[in-house]
Amino acid sequence: MTETRPAWAWLFFVHLSLVIAASVLATTGHFPAAVFRTPFDKVGHLVAYGGLAFLAVAFFGHRRSLWVVAIILVAATSEEISQRAFPTRTFDLGDLAMNWIGILTGSALARRLLDRS
Repeated sequence: MTETRPAWAWLFFVHLSLVIAASVLATTGHFPAAVFRTPFDKVGHLVAYGGLAFLAVAFFGHRRSLWVVAIILVAATSEEISQRAFPTRTFDLGDLAMNWIGILTGSALARRLLDRS
């Protein structure tokens, strides 16, 4: 049985580009300072990585979802830890927690949606 990829799942590449662009802009000091204030930064992490996981699971399919989630968790964790190396960034366990909550929630929602299809 083959899984049918929803047309909207291609938005994964757009969303991935936005997450990468936000990370680069923040690292180079070109991201608006208001975005780094609580609760906006925490909500941003939740939505960015939750949306990424949701779209990734929809794109790659239910059968590959565990690998997809593992890869995104490793990438998000590595990106957060790497912030220690940049003077314009700060490592924050709260941000990392919101990344993980977003990834786990987004991927669970996508799996549930794919199960219904």
